[in-house]
Amino acid sequence: MKGQYWFYERKEGESEPVPLTLRSLMTPDPITLFPDQLVRDAMALMAKNRFHHLPVVTPDNILAGIVSAKDILEKVTHGHGLNPEEQYHATLDTLLPLSAVMSSKVHTLQADAPVAAAVELFLIHDIHCVPIVEKNGALVGIVTETDMMHLLKHMVS
Repeated sequence: MKGQYWFYERKEGESEPVPLTLRSLMTPDPITLFPDQLVRDAMALMAKNRFHHLPVVTPDNILAGIVSAKDILEKVTHGHGLNPEEQYHATLDTLLPLSAVMSSKVHTLQADAPVAAAVELFLIHDIHCVPIVEKNGALVGIVTETDMMHLLKHMVS
């Protein structure tokens, strides 16, 4: 693929289209957990809500990290089927705090960033979601690959 690809929207009263921003695509105020909550809490929320990424925030809603189903799979089951002894240890691992399994170095964007910026982060860093934060680090939303697929579906239909 060559060149820059941008998604555009036309804002009311403007004659020229402007890049589509993450504000229009993000899930605002996503479900979150705190770093001292347990891996099993994250697993239960992910299963109940059918999502794969969960932001972890401080009590004042500052992004501390993110935990993904992949993080849990790799760190709790070590990425493979478990024998009975390993199952015992994996069950104990679900009692670990999220701070022990979450990714704390997270790529973030602000709500007014163009959608293309998130696509670029997904491609360059092989990530599947990006938390949307304010300048002070407060979490305001999340954009996932699923959100991108819904946008793509809308664009091609």
